[in-house]
Amino acid sequence: MTKALYGVNLGGWLVLERWMTPSVFAGTDARDEYTFMQTRGALAKLRRHQRTFITEEDWHWMSANGIQAVRIPVGYWVLEGDPPYAPCVDRLDWAFRMAAMYDIKILLCLHGAPGSQNGQDHSGRIGQSRWYRETHYQEQTIATLMLLANRYRDEPAFWGLELLNEPRPGLIQWKLRRFYNRAYRQLVTVLRPTTRIVYHDAFTPRLLSGAIFPPHPHRVMMDIHWYHFTFWAHKWVSIGWYYRIVAAHGRLIRSLRRRQGVVVGEWNGIIAGEKLDKFPKSDHAAIVREHCRRQVAAYADAEAWFYWSYKTDDRGVYHFRSMIEDKEIVFDT
Repeated sequence: MTKALYGVNLGGWLVLERWMTPSVFAGTDARDEYTFMQTRGALAKLRRHQRTFITEEDWHWMSANGIQAVRIPVGYWVLEGDPPYAPCVDRLDWAFRMAAMYDIKILLCLHGAPGSQNGQDHSGRIGQSRWYRETHYQEQTIATLMLLANRYRDEPAFWGLELLNEPRPGLIQWKLRRFYNRAYRQLVTVLRPTTRIVYHDAFTPRLLSGAIFPPHPHRVMMDIHWYHFTFWAHKWVSIGWYYRIVAAHGRLIRSLRRRQGVVVGEWNGIIAGEKLDKFPKSDHAAIVREHCRRQVAAYADAEAWFYWSYKTDDRGVYHFRSMIEDKEIVFDT
């Protein structure tokens, strides 16, 4: 079995998230990209951000520091726009050129679906999740995926296409399963067999394992996101608990791979502040470093992992590049 591809997310770039890049939102009360694009001067600010947040120097840095793949979140408006959203296809085309130049693979992820699949800021618009209730939004999502597949199918860097990011959790999830399978059946008519088709587990990996069936001829991957500080009892569990759950996740990856490939599309080194504060501040960096080290080891049996995120306005644990530069993460490439 080959070692997992080392990757990062280019979050906050082509889909805005205020907490990641507050400088873009400065002087506005916008909460998400939808409301931001209705503020004064928004388009000029957006274009400046897209040109400067990720530059060729970043691709050079990633290549020089062992990054083999990037996961690029995009909204359904990326190619053609949908006012107030503005298209940014030129930046995505440029990303594929940079990836080919620096020998970095791209997992293209549909982060924002029409109608919003989760009502969160990273879907483009905070509020109701109408994607589940209105079938035409699901059909529009498939149409967008087909446009992306047709545009980039021959790009050498095109490693995979993710159907939907973090859809709303549920139990049986019949609507989501039907969407995944409809999208798969259409995409295999366009994509090259070497391009992975990735679906998110809706935070229920055991329940959704094998959701796309039968997975032929394209390799199907399940995307799992693990943020250990979100566990409801994180304030009370021990640091040892963090390490044990990481080991359990490694075992789960090996089990899930019996039915499909697995990627860890988002993870990072954060440990809940309430837990870290019980230790001397001088010990915090070492604890976070150990948490990261154990995760990299546990995720080695996945096809790829992608740290969230490559960078933010502020340095720190969400900012992978700063973690490497400050030697908060050290890994063997």
